[in-house]
Amino acid sequence: MPVAQHGTDIFKAAHAHDKTGSLWFLNCCQQQVIQTQQTKLASLTFAIAPITPWLALEALAGCDQRHIYYDSPQQLSVIGVGVAVGFESAGPMRFSQAQDFINVWQRQFLYAEPVADAKTDFLQQACKGRFLYSATFFEALFDALTPASFEPSYVFVPEVQLTLNTDPADAQAAVTFNCLVSATTDLNSLVERIYRQLQQLEVANDESTQAGMLPGKQSIFKDVSDFERAVTAALQQVNSGKLHKVVLADVMDVVMSQPVNVVRSLQTLRQNHPDCTVFSVGNGHGQAFIGASPERLLTITNGQLTTEALAGSASRSQNPGIDRQLAQTLMSSQKERYEHQVVVEFILEQLRSLGLHPQSTARPKILQLLHIQHLHTPISAALHPQPSVQPLDILAKLHPTPAVAGVPRQAAYDFIRQHESFERGLYTAPLGWIDTDGNSEFVVGIRSALIDGCKARLYAGAGIVAGSEPAKELAEIKLKLQTLLNALV
Repeated sequence: MPVAQHGTDIFKAAHAHDKTGSLWFLNCCQQQVIQTQQTKLASLTFAIAPITPWLALEALAGCDQRHIYYDSPQQLSVIGVGVAVGFESAGPMRFSQAQDFINVWQRQFLYAEPVADAKTDFLQQACKGRFLYSATFFEALFDALTPASFEPSYVFVPEVQLTLNTDPADAQAAVTFNCLVSATTDLNSLVERIYRQLQQLEVANDESTQAGMLPGKQSIFKDVSDFERAVTAALQQVNSGKLHKVVLADVMDVVMSQPVNVVRSLQTLRQNHPDCTVFSVGNGHGQAFIGASPERLLTITNGQLTTEALAGSASRSQNPGIDRQLAQTLMSSQKERYEHQVVVEFILEQLRSLGLHPQSTARPKILQLLHIQHLHTPISAALHPQPSVQPLDILAKLHPTPAVAGVPRQAAYDFIRQHESFERGLYTAPLGWIDTDGNSEFVVGIRSALIDGCKARLYAGAGIVAGSEPAKELAEIKLKLQTLLNALV
């Protein structure tokens, strides 16, 4: 990790509002830029008082700037706002092109050396530069004449990055400023912006969201017969052997009496879904894609890959006896077990094609979330024997999984294009982060909604396999949509 020494404790300087250390560090970076004739990313990290994730987003961006908000139930949350450097791509090479961009820019970081601190481990983790990434389900636009809300692939280094440990017993927070420094950058203006944003976060720590009157909602379902007809057509393909499984989605459009409050909706999602990753992806044009995903696509920590198969679902009950019965029925359902096994075999096959040796349990377990339960199989693999395998190489192999598309993948892909009358956008697609050491975490954008002022489009889907019944599949997605609708405020 390249570092630039500094003579001032800039962590403490931040709290004392002494800008000398930061200016000195940026000056050193600019001298390196001049010497190497290469633009650099100067990265300064400050320890700050613990802050609630949604309040941090509200203080820095709301939904008006490009951002990614990634609030993990594993208690490590990452929020990035603004673009220091960014890159968009489309087409079949979009993942590899994004990885190439990461490989180039991860060598351009210059770090202020962290000071000795009782919580050094957290600060060392927080100091790492992070690339935030999102992609759409399809590699290209559904309708090239219709402006898209989000690019098919977009990766960026945020101007401001917050790393939060939300464990109540050991709450910690750090803010990193990634500054694109050229030979002509006005360093004084840069420092003024940094300390202004530090003050915004300081003020946000003392505030709380105000719960006002809830806006009225008018729900407008698409014609449900469209979805049931699509399920019927899918079953014909399944019964003829052309498809083993296809995941069909539907949408619900909602009009509110006032603009949806993205920050408060994220707060509600966290309260309603404590076991999910709550996320928001803002495109910088006032639109945000938000949700609470139970499905982790991949995690890489120190060369160890973890992923999971999550397919096959049942409702929950407040009655313990009924709840156990629902879980037992799910576990013994031939239809649900088959749907789940298709996902397991796909992931194992894709990882093996990269030269990896994945391990998984022989039987799925029940993953019980607050409102729903799923069949769940964890899968892991060591990356050390294959150091050339990078996060987005794996992402390209796994997306889309049968849990969100189907099997065979291309046939399911084509069927979805033909039978869904709306653009999926970021729905069922990967979003997350990669740091400069190759550690990463991605979830699948399900249980989600696209917010645009007073309008919201809610998405939900269901896996169609042999034995599926159109009416039951429609009931499943209505349940998912209603749960998400309740979180919008």
